Amino acid sequence: MEWKRQAKRGIDAALNATIGLTFLCMAVLIILLVVMRYFFNSSIPGGNELLRFAFIYTTFFGSSVLIGRQEHISIHLATKHFPRPLRRAVAAGGDLLVVALHIYLLLLSFRWIGVTGGNLAEELKFPLRYVQIALPIGCGLSALYALNHAIDALFDREWGGNAR
Repeated sequence: MEWKRQAKRGIDAALNATIGLTFLCMAVLIILLVVMRYFFNSSIPGGNELLRFAFIYTTFFGSSVLIGRQEHISIHLATKHFPRPLRRAVAAGGDLLVVALHIYLLLLSFRWIGVTGGNLAEELKFPLRYVQIALPIGCGLSALYALNHAIDALFDREWGGNAR
């Protein structure tokens, strides 16, 4: 199980660095857009569109990070009182439902990109598939994280449950 933990730490670090760098670039771009608009009565062509696309990426990547940290919405009011084996089964079942949902969304997203991905961005004039690919990447990462948690719930002796 140690190799799995190391792989998860590596993926976590890469995603956190990517999201952090994207937020930093977004902040710099927002400041530039505001300064140029109010002091120079000008703008950066495609700046607002680029911000919107960066926000889309941080949303899908950030949601997978939260699933990886198990900070997504869940209600443990009743399950925290279950015996440990039943709590493990319920946690694994919930995580497997999350996996199924994200795999379904992943498959649907490829169909959606196939139909609309050739459309061009209004200002930046590149195919939207490069923005839309954030959805299947985020769904795939979320499914992997949830599968990892399901495996931990079933087989890891050090599994701590959902107690916070």
